[in-house]
Amino acid sequence: MRNLSDRLLAATYAQESAEVFVPIVKLTHSDWADSVRWVRDTVALVHGGETYSPFPFDLALPEDKDEGFPVLRFSAQNVTREIIGQMRKVRNEVLGEVSWVLAATPDVVEMGPFEVQITGIEYDALSIDGVMTIEPILEEQFGFLEMTPSVCPGLF
Repeated sequence: MRNLSDRLLAATYAQESAEVFVPIVKLTHSDWADSVRWVRDTVALVHGGETYSPFPFDLALPEDKDEGFPVLRFSAQNVTREIIGQMRKVRNEVLGEVSWVLAATPDVVEMGPFEVQITGIEYDALSIDGVMTIEPILEEQFGFLEMTPSVCPGLF
């Protein structure tokens, strides 16, 4: 169950509301000169002193299940050559942060922030698709021992 603010719940349950609930995405990579910041809206948004550019993208939230790994599926349309060029340079994972805010109060995070890791990106001339892993559990060390020849000679 996700915890949502009273302001968002009031806007959600109201018959009519002027509140706009928008996702913001910040992508970073060591090879990039600056991070990529997007907001799914028609106007730029300032969050935490950083400007998020309007960009057409979709995010599918993970299901509220205990099974499997939590992942966000994303799709960006009408991408520019600059963005495709940045994605082509990537040889390892892209780190990101995904949050949802109300457009009227962009500094108040309503949902998130989710620290994500993008390891696989598919793109063509018009779109970028991929999966953002929220908890890269397979990267974590299991147990406190390392399997080295001196500790476990029977394995080598």
